[in-house]
Amino acid sequence: MVELLLTWLPVVVTVVFAIVTMWRLGAEKRARERLENKLQAMETVLKSARQRHDSLAKQFNELRAGSMGMGKKLADLSANVDDLLEKYVELEMHDSGSRLYSRASKMVDLGADVDELMQECDLPKAEAELLLSLRKRQAANQQR
Repeated sequence: MVELLLTWLPVVVTVVFAIVTMWRLGAEKRARERLENKLQAMETVLKSARQRHDSLAKQFNELRAGSMGMGKKLADLSANVDDLLEKYVELEMHDSGSRLYSRASKMVDLGADVDELMQECDLPKAEAELLLSLRKRQAANQQR
């Protein structure tokens, strides 16, 4: 029996070793397939992330170009507003003078004298006298 055992023991050990080896190879093959599947999934995710990155980079560049254009337009508008403000101040200064003379003219029509014109309209004496003189001439010309 020992002889029989010694004869078949190497065969049994070899068969058991072959079975264990086959099982380990199968397990390694399955593990390798799982890793390859994970690698493919990660490559797909990476490809998608790269596409998304490229899309976002393009959108960013478009927004940057748009904001630069808007910045230039805002600067132009600001310059235009400054110009208009200067013109407005100029017109207001001219207009305030004409309103002042218009008021003085109405006061002359109502019978104001030189002192009242100087005091109420802040006119120099020569201008107040000139205005009175002009209004009197206009009144005389209208009566003719």
